[in-house]
Amino acid sequence: MITAILGLTLLAQGQKIQDSGQKSEGTAPVRQVAVLPWALKDGTDSAVKTAKEAVQTIFEKANFEVIPLVRTKTIWEEELHLPAVKEVIEDRDTLPTMPEAKDLLKLGKRMNVPYVCAGRAKWHTKSVWVGLGPKTKAECTVDVMIIDVAKEEIILDNKNVTADSTRKEAGLETAGALLLSMGITTLSGGPKTPHQQRSAILAIGDAMAPFVRTIAPATKKIGGGG
Repeated sequence: MITAILGLTLLAQGQKIQDSGQKSEGTAPVRQVAVLPWALKDGTDSAVKTAKEAVQTIFEKANFEVIPLVRTKTIWEEELHLPAVKEVIEDRDTLPTMPEAKDLLKLGKRMNVPYVCAGRAKWHTKSVWVGLGPKTKAECTVDVMIIDVAKEEIILDNKNVTADSTRKEAGLETAGALLLSMGITTLSGGPKTPHQQRSAILAIGDAMAPFVRTIAPATKKIGGGG
């Protein structure tokens, strides 16, 4: 499902995000990232699957190896004894708070990986009857955090990044490239799943774009002096 359009865009950007001080004349080095499974609320099964694929794809096309999620989840819960990860949040339940940066740092050190990512997303979908048929619109709101383990810094902390399914994409930025590569370009008026898929890809792409462009954005120290 992931095709060359996304690859061309993100691999070109990936040349800019090599580790500081490391030069490569060929392919950028593959680095590892541990992704704590995201909490996802109010999406259809297909939309949830698409959101997970979008996160994985962004990292892979930026030349990262994503540690298997089951290993990351196991270490988080069973070795670090941190709150159980719940990936799909039922309608009646509240979306969990984002993990603490200090706990993500512990995870990265325990797994000996340079980067750790955590995130969450929720959808709001509505349909109204217009003329002879329904008109559907979905919004997806994303929070994402990425930790540089060696530097003990937060290098991405985006909150409340929202995109709706009716937004037009003119270029091949991260979100637009993801849409094209995953085959989600046009929408019908009714079914909510494609709208949720499209809004998720746009929101996740927007939220992670600063990291894709460079892995050295403005940073914040974790935990202060203690």
